[in-house]
Amino acid sequence: MPFHKNELCGMVYLCEGLDRLSFYSPVPLVSVQVDVKVVNFTAQVEVTQQFVNRERNPIECVYFFPVEEEAAVVDFTAELEGRKIKTQIKEKEAAREEYNQAVKNRQTAFLLEETKPDIFEIKVGHLSPGAGCKIKMTYLSELPVEEGKTKLTIPTTVAPRYIPMSDGSPEATKIASIEHDFNSPVQMAMNLEVLMQTEISSVKSPSHLLAEPTRKRFKDYFEAKVKFAGHTTNMDRDMIIYIDTEEPNQPKVVVEKNDEGSSVAMLSFVPEFKLKDHQVEAVFLVDCSGSMSGQSMKLAKEALQVFLHSLPVNSFFNIILFGSSFQSLFPQSRKYDDDSLKDAKDSSFGISANLGGTEIYQPLQHIFQKPLMAGLARQVFVLTDGQVSNSSACIELVRKNSSNNRVFTLGIGSSADRHLVKGMARAGMGTAAFTTQGEPITAKVINQLKNALQPCISDVSVKWGNTNPLEGGGEVAVEIVETKKTLFGYGKPKTKTETKFSIRSQVPSKIPAIYDGSRLIAYKLLDKTMDVNDEITVKAKTTEGDLEVSLPICKDSFIQGNCLHQLFARKMIQEVEEKHEQENVDESKKLITALGLKYNLASKYTSFVGVDEKHGNSGTFMVTRHVKNQMPQNTGSGFGFSGLRSSSHCVIDSAPRSKGFAAQTDCSSMGDSYDSDSDFDSHLECASALSPPGAAAPARSYGGMQESFELSNTRGRSNISSIKGHSSSSSVLRLTMCQAANGSFPAQADIANILGVQLEKVKDAGKAINSDENFSTTWMTLVVVAFLTEKCKEEKDVWELVVEKAERWLNSSSGGSVAGHVEKAKQFISQSLPIRKVTSKTCPQGHKLSLVTATDGAAWHCDSNNRCVGGCNSDGEHPHHSVWRCSQDWRATAGGSCDFDICGECVKQNV
Repeated sequence: MPFHKNELCGMVYLCEGLDRLSFYSPVPLVSVQVDVKVVNFTAQVEVTQQFVNRERNPIECVYFFPVEEEAAVVDFTAELEGRKIKTQIKEKEAAREEYNQAVKNRQTAFLLEETKPDIFEIKVGHLSPGAGCKIKMTYLSELPVEEGKTKLTIPTTVAPRYIPMSDGSPEATKIASIEHDFNSPVQMAMNLEVLMQTEISSVKSPSHLLAEPTRKRFKDYFEAKVKFAGHTTNMDRDMIIYIDTEEPNQPKVVVEKNDEGSSVAMLSFVPEFKLKDHQVEAVFLVDCSGSMSGQSMKLAKEALQVFLHSLPVNSFFNIILFGSSFQSLFPQSRKYDDDSLKDAKDSSFGISANLGGTEIYQPLQHIFQKPLMAGLARQVFVLTDGQVSNSSACIELVRKNSSNNRVFTLGIGSSADRHLVKGMARAGMGTAAFTTQGEPITAKVINQLKNALQPCISDVSVKWGNTNPLEGGGEVAVEIVETKKTLFGYGKPKTKTETKFSIRSQVPSKIPAIYDGSRLIAYKLLDKTMDVNDEITVKAKTTEGDLEVSLPICKDSFIQGNCLHQLFARKMIQEVEEKHEQENVDESKKLITALGLKYNLASKYTSFVGVDEKHGNSGTFMVTRHVKNQMPQNTGSGFGFSGLRSSSHCVIDSAPRSKGFAAQTDCSSMGDSYDSDSDFDSHLECASALSPPGAAAPARSYGGMQESFELSNTRGRSNISSIKGHSSSSSVLRLTMCQAANGSFPAQADIANILGVQLEKVKDAGKAINSDENFSTTWMTLVVVAFLTEKCKEEKDVWELVVEKAERWLNSSSGGSVAGHVEKAKQFISQSLPIRKVTSKTCPQGHKLSLVTATDGAAWHCDSNNRCVGGCNSDGEHPHHSVWRCSQDWRATAGGSCDFDICGECVKQNV
């Protein structure tokens, strides 16, 4: 009888697909609870995981769990059947041996090991049938400032990593064993407590829906407590939370004394300064590997468009795509003008996630080997999800070439590799930013570009107390005293030698390049404690003279505890790994091990281990169960599998692991997660990519050699029609896309429609001032600048570079004669565009508004003239708010001229 249907026949149960038969085993992980406490700019995160063995055999539970890559994992506790199990930090090999021996003896054992700085492996060995356990991992993390707010990021899943053929490291082998599923292993709950010294304005998340905070005053702190709205969530994306306070950037000095009498000082401040821009060569390295499919690719394309339109006049640029191989737009970087901008824009609209695996090392090497252009500082912008196994090698490559290349990174997607993205920016003396679905991307991109246009301020030193010397050059002078009893110099210091690092160095030993608005944190293990009225001085040498700030020590600066000591030790371990380990492996291992054991830190050489003293009774064999990580949110079907877009190409869990592919994934539950990225793939074959116009397509070449392809089908599209598929509906962003390379805005109907005024009305106003036909472009540029500065003040971060470029063009093209017309342009905007107030559900132009359903993945923002009462004033999906949209919206109505959106909360309140 054919095996087509499941049928019960007496005592026999016939199943279809016996060739694919697998036995069900319940997931041993049953709950995850995250408890977070934020105090000023540091966070303590406790992750509690509960495991239960619901099988007949003893099991070993293996779970790879992500943490913030700079975090210090400081504690690991275990509870078995209500009994607390003693855990301790040990050298890695000793901890692993103790765990393995305990499992052999049928004892329940617990092990926490570092796989990478942002991935840890948790093992629960020989968990008896029916038994349950609870483990808790605690880590400390510094919090950055982004757009004036304190940003908290809690990773929840480890995305599949691409493993290059050349990566034979033990880390790669571990990463290859991580299994994935499109379902969450368990629902996650979260409690967040925020304590700030200034009043907390808001606690918001673009990634998760939060309940309304409960607020109170707690001693000298303002407190806010927050939970998920709905209590639990899937573990398919980073948890991102922004905390807005009255004064988030206040400089702080903290001196901590622990129980052993040791003191560590921590300095934190957010510098604010503005230097003259310098000319740059900008190279954009864009990840087009399979893991970027879906929403990540759309975010990358949006970021690239913003970068291209915001470049300053007289700069040079190039675009390089990479996957299994890499491809360049131009053979050499070209001058930024209208022709090269059009070529780049037309080509970049056809970019897709079709280039296979994530081989990022070779294109980086290719960029660094290019000769520098005379008089230009090379700035490399990397746009990637960073899901690779060889992140340490890439970071080292960037560090070796940092003298001539600054590297800025933008981590894209719901689970970007934080070690690669932040590590390359550290090594390249640049800055790192992350963006995911629901977050406005434009301001992040503009801030990266602003940083790149500033001269690099890397000569920074710190004076820890009035009587101490300045530190920060990266080397420490030490005296070695002769101890051998000879007549030649016994008891006297030898000649001073330079050592690269010691436990008494400040960390970072060489202060990284500082940028306007980016937090700087440094630590110092003090020889003796500091006193009240002492001070810490920071000095930076710049092209415009020295910048200096002194921060006083007061009685409130002193605390008791061990947290700063642990953060200091973690920062020192990071520096040893990234700057010194390759040169001196043995000494580096000794120092990392000593720091881990002394300060109770998990590291690449130290692990936490605990063993139950009781022996198990089961005589059956132990089986290993892997807890699968959930695939990141909005993952396309081409995710990581060398660019193959069909789910039939997924690597099955039981299949042997081979290099050059992503980690194992269970595709049986793929369901509706498929995203073909069809709006771009319909024009392109897998081999299509960027090329200069008119160039012939050379034969494909691998092994890191450059390729070029022609995208003739993207030529000829107008700027405005091309951006109608854009995920952002912001008028500011659309205006940015219309700016010419020289900074001007031509008198075109598309631009007038964005402004919400008829083109003839704009022209007539200009003719009344100057009838010269050439004045029309000058007048439109003045009007756009007036619109941005007068009507879009809250989006200054987005349009600041656009306006600077426009003003430079106005001054150079007219010799400064337009100064008297600036006020006239402002008056025109004021009279032509009244305050955007909604009445009777109509837009400011009188068009009817209707309630619409926001398209999944489509960003929008509330156009209320005042601050949106629903919190939708920046681009994002805002899935929990209704959208009222104009009937003449150009995104839905042919020939429409409006782009007005407003959230339901503002409609209710008639804002």
